Amino acid sequence: MERKKSSVRAQFGRRAGAYARSESHARDRDLELLLEHLRLRPEDRALDVATGTGFTAIALRSDVHSVVGLDLTHRMLLEAIRLAASAAPSRSAAQGLADTPGIQWVEGDVESLPFRDGAFSVVTCRRAPHHFVHLDRGIGEMLRVLQPDGRIGIVDQISPEEAVGLRLMEDLEALRDASHVHALTVNEWRAVFERHEIALTFLDVVESAQAFEGWLDLADTEIDRRRAIEQALADAPPEARRQIGYEATPERSFLKRWAVLVGRKR
Repeated sequence: MERKKSSVRAQFGRRAGAYARSESHARDRDLELLLEHLRLRPEDRALDVATGTGFTAIALRSDVHSVVGLDLTHRMLLEAIRLAASAAPSRSAAQGLADTPGIQWVEGDVESLPFRDGAFSVVTCRRAPHHFVHLDRGIGEMLRVLQPDGRIGIVDQISPEEAVGLRLMEDLEALRDASHVHALTVNEWRAVFERHEIALTFLDVVESAQAFEGWLDLADTEIDRRRAIEQALADAPPEARRQIGYEATPERSFLKRWAVLVGRKR
């Protein structure tokens, strides 16, 4: 499983600049819903796990006392610092992980968070859990550093509930990006919250048409993998293509679905 984490570092280190330019990551509806339903307070201390290029941490900053943005990949954090600096002056990030006013940047692993128990009143994780090697271990760590009655907010892409659509979407994701592990269904996410005794206070699903080529370009998917994706789509049952919302128009697209979940630590 360390090989999978190395794959995550390699993939996101290589594509950090592209993710920093992603309009979807910067301001899509899933981020708006997450911030709205966390019910943020000025005294909150927030942790954004797998912060990537920092869009969620930066969005949190204006509504809370302090934010920590943590990520496994050093180059993603450097992009986060650069983006945060465009909104608030900070020390040069050229030689390391300089902090931004209101945000501390930390390189670390969700499976072993370098913080004391109950250090935060809010923990978020957006668009990353499908890359977690051990999801339950990561959720457990997020809850460990969350204070009693603290709020946890998670956004992640979801698979169709139906088996044939789920199998097709998972196959496409794995071919597109070798760092992909598994995208849960909504019902699987409900089970995760129940298993970890998180009181679910909000759940919604955001859908948007995803241009097929743009999706592949963001991950810089290699040509042989693109060919394999084309073959997988051609071989898939029509019902599977329908379940992922695939449109075989000249522009080609499919439905990207994000679950937004907010809960409280019991």
